[in-house]
Amino acid sequence: MEKVMESRAREMVRVITLNDKEQWKKFIKENCTKAFVDKNMKAKVETSDSNDGATTESTKTADNLEAKAAMFARLHHDFGGGKISSLKTTADKVEMVVMDSGLKGTFNLKFENKKPYLIDGLGIEAGN
Repeated sequence: MEKVMESRAREMVRVITLNDKEQWKKFIKENCTKAFVDKNMKAKVETSDSNDGATTESTKTADNLEAKAAMFARLHHDFGGGKISSLKTTADKVEMVVMDSGLKGTFNLKFENKKPYLIDGLGIEAGN
């Protein structure tokens, strides 16, 4: 189980480096549970203006494969040249840190705990 989870996590980073929406969709269809793909997605983006310390927050919800592909587009923009700096597996979860030009992303992947061990949840925190 651990090897499969790590392999899927590493493949996700490889696919994110590609600028190819069809490859993103293919990865999502082949490596994620149907429940994950069909689940409403919530994206929360926080930015802060260094001049006045103000924080801007935006939240969007969407569902289906197109929404997940749009998430991969955002990940490609932020981590398209990234490399994995650490990967840790615990039970049915993988925590992976990806670095790209000073940007650090912590990817928390949750897997179903039965074969074929597909991705069933994903959370990402990014910062400098």
